[in-house]
Amino acid sequence: RRFFSMNASSNSNGRGISPAPEADQDQGQGRLGALLFWLRWMRPLSLGLVLLVGWGALKVGWEERMAARQELLRHHGAARGGFSLGLGERMGQGAFLGLLGGLRSAVASCEWLEVSDAWQRREWFRVKTLVELVTTLQPGSLLYWDMGSWHLAWNASIGMERDLSEKSAARRALNSRLWAEQGRALLERGVANNPDRYNLWAALGFLDEQRFHDYPAAARAYAEAVKRPGAPGYLERFVGYDLDKAGDKAGAYAWWRQLWLSTTDHTDKRRFWDMIEKRLRALEADLKVPPEKRVFPGAASR
Repeated sequence: RRFFSMNASSNSNGRGISPAPEADQDQGQGRLGALLFWLRWMRPLSLGLVLLVGWGALKVGWEERMAARQELLRHHGAARGGFSLGLGERMGQGAFLGLLGGLRSAVASCEWLEVSDAWQRREWFRVKTLVELVTTLQPGSLLYWDMGSWHLAWNASIGMERDLSEKSAARRALNSRLWAEQGRALLERGVANNPDRYNLWAALGFLDEQRFHDYPAAARAYAEAVKRPGAPGYLERFVGYDLDKAGDKAGAYAWWRQLWLSTTDHTDKRRFWDMIEKRLRALEADLKVPPEKRVFPGAASR
């Protein structure tokens, strides 16, 4: 009781041990500044560190499984080793993506560097797993889909074809084909994720044409690419070329004909109208198109 009465007396005449109001204000501002500093800088940093540590732990598990499957693939072939990620791995990956948030782009860039390392080491299963991870993190990046498909359908596929540690030529051919198909499947998923972009349709057409020699499929892919905004003009000619290579002369003629009739201005040299005219004339002769139905009723060629 005496303490409180003394304290009250001291406060009333400005003397005693109670701090001045200015000191209280300075201390309050200091605590507030520290709190704001923590909220602005330290808390995001701490969260980022936690996420990176978690990512590292998860990545170690993934790489251990990749190494095991790489060994299985090496000793037993692609047909027995399998390609797809297991359900548990996909679920773990999907759950962790939500935690990554704004770090997804940075993580994808770092993992893409590892793709190059795995490619140089010819660790094809590791390449595939990393490519799938990167494209999952950044599905809107066309580069990852395009280059990832190239690694699988060309580098890995040809690498398996030339892998003389596999004594069976038939198994080498099978493994090569399976890896090429994985590259194609990756591009198809890329197209599904970016349906309004011409780039991956064009890459799919090139793959079907050059790797699989599937000219009807290549023509269909190039035709889809042409429908998308920004598609370069040469792609429209690729459709006709591949229909012709496929032996579909009627389809090729229909394509060249609709291109020619789509405009009355045939002076733009960038569209190679002289070449299109030559092909039309040759096909009209080969198909014996009646003169009244031809685009060029004259001779088959100039």
